[in-house]
Amino acid sequence: PQPVPPPADFSKLKTLKPGQQDTIRTRLKVNIVFVGYRQTSPGQIATARQIDTGDFSQTLPKSYEAIARIPSAYGRTEFTGNAFDYQYNYVFADQGFEDSFFGYLKAQGKEAPLTLQQSLYNCQNDLDPATGDPNCKVPSPNINRVVDGNFQIDARVTENWLADNVARVGVKPGEYTVFMVNWYDRPDFKFHSYTRLDAVDSDADQANPAAASKFGTRGSRRLIAWGGSVRPSAPVQRVWFYDLSANPDPWTNGYDVSNPDVDGDGVADYRMPPIWEYGTRKASLGYGRKVSPDLALVTRYVALNLLFTPSPIYRAALTPPQMPEAIELDVHVEQGLGAVAQGQVFKPALAESRVAPLQPFAKFSSKVRETPLNGSLADVYKCFFADPSKPADICSPEYADATGEKLFQFGVKELRETYAGTPANKYLLPIYLFNDPANTQPGLLGIAYDDGETGTQSFVYSFLTPDLNAAGYGFTDTTVHEIGHHLSLSHPHDGYDSEQNLSYGPSGPYLFANSGDQSATIMSYNDLSRDFGQFNLDSQYRYLSAAYLNNTNAILELSRRAAKEGSVAVAATSADALFAQAQSSYDAMNYLDAATKAHEGYLAVLNAAKTAGVAVQSYKWYENLNGLSLNKGKPAYSRSFLPQKGAVVFPEENAFQRSKRLGR
Repeated sequence: PQPVPPPADFSKLKTLKPGQQDTIRTRLKVNIVFVGYRQTSPGQIATARQIDTGDFSQTLPKSYEAIARIPSAYGRTEFTGNAFDYQYNYVFADQGFEDSFFGYLKAQGKEAPLTLQQSLYNCQNDLDPATGDPNCKVPSPNINRVVDGNFQIDARVTENWLADNVARVGVKPGEYTVFMVNWYDRPDFKFHSYTRLDAVDSDADQANPAAASKFGTRGSRRLIAWGGSVRPSAPVQRVWFYDLSANPDPWTNGYDVSNPDVDGDGVADYRMPPIWEYGTRKASLGYGRKVSPDLALVTRYVALNLLFTPSPIYRAALTPPQMPEAIELDVHVEQGLGAVAQGQVFKPALAESRVAPLQPFAKFSSKVRETPLNGSLADVYKCFFADPSKPADICSPEYADATGEKLFQFGVKELRETYAGTPANKYLLPIYLFNDPANTQPGLLGIAYDDGETGTQSFVYSFLTPDLNAAGYGFTDTTVHEIGHHLSLSHPHDGYDSEQNLSYGPSGPYLFANSGDQSATIMSYNDLSRDFGQFNLDSQYRYLSAAYLNNTNAILELSRRAAKEGSVAVAATSADALFAQAQSSYDAMNYLDAATKAHEGYLAVLNAAKTAGVAVQSYKWYENLNGLSLNKGKPAYSRSFLPQKGAVVFPEENAFQRSKRLGR
């Protein structure tokens, strides 16, 4: 018998929904494993260091629906099409597991001198006024326990051991798992810190001073948490551990248990003290605190919202509804006279290889052009940093973002002149590297700009000055970080809480969110990773799966409006089956396979539609700015960067974060 031909319309499709914004909803199991903690009995009141899972049940969300964060700041919440229903599994490790784990830590660690931050904890506010160094002859009376040792343990090795042994606590390998660790209440406890001593800037072998570039050796980079590593030639691991018995934590200023406002913004900062401070009767950060509700906060606002199931900062669909099959990193090196040679501080091939996994179905290439940082370009660059030497008519004070408008205008003009005729399926990603021979700016490393109207990603800027170079930085890692933003990814220290419709960053009541930086990703600020971690890749492939689904739905609707349903129906039926397979892979946490199937289905429909003559176009943000004239000459403006919108919402770092990044 001859096969029955498919319908000439889209009415029989089961997965695809032409013209609709759809959501891939999945049930996601999250394991929370307590190692070194004890659970309260029913009806028992928890002591300061006991765990009551009721605190977690009251705090943790039931579900999450991701949004594109910057586009959503422009007046309408924009959902990505990814939603999760959480299933929580609480596990208390038995004595055998704990003995094995802490015995492993003791075997791996090495004795080392106290870090500056551990000494700061001992002294609290008794500091040398000139240097800020600890100045106490006796420890502060405001602390519960003097840190008198520093047992250094490799964080990556610790993560791998936990991932290799999850089955011993009844957890399936590859599931999202938080290990809450407490060594303190054991007789074999040692004051310890987790390290990534081998972490070095990618350009350190070229022009950066070697000592400055070894970020992992700095006390400010010692860790109490780690996870999300991609482990070559090993099963996928999705583990993050958080150990309040380590350090105290430098990255969230957990070592300061006396000062309520550590970033100086006039708002008390909520962060987690070391485990031995909980339940103290002293007037310190631990007064009246219990660890159980704090660990629940960390699980929700760090592990879930920022690491496991975060929202992207930008759309993963770069040019909807036709998404790119080729991406060119179009790098403009603006070279200042006397600045270190760009070949010594930027490695384009390395940058390209690192960002390519974020768009695994696009062919990547790079083009590097060098031009002098002088003339009008130097003027608009200085305007970006509000250089007071530049007159008002240069720096455009009539716009809300006076320091960025002229630089943005310069880039848009260049895009319109040079990108004309780019194939519809090719995306040129504009990157500007400003190699400044003078210290003309306060220490900003880079920023990923949006278009100021729709929240669409626009330019990547990276900056290098003599001070930044001396601090250990080149262009390569910063540029990869900013491209990560451009291709969708958020920081692991700021994000969105879906059920509360809350955007937050590491300050005030959420300063503890800085602990999200203690994970394997170049999107962190602590300079301890050079690549995108497993949490990044999971998230990106989920975003892409939903993007291919919804852009396929859009192309089917365009085909319907063009009366081409019959010409696209066979491809639509085939794609429908592929998207069903994608959903199955997605539910099984095979996210790359899900995105692969979704991409195949999308391509089948796109090619059929274009063959049928359907007008499927790629969105080019720089051709669609309502407030920027397409005519040459002085442009007319109606656009502005408002303080609550666009790139200004998520500046790359504040002064507090910058001091930590550049600190010891």
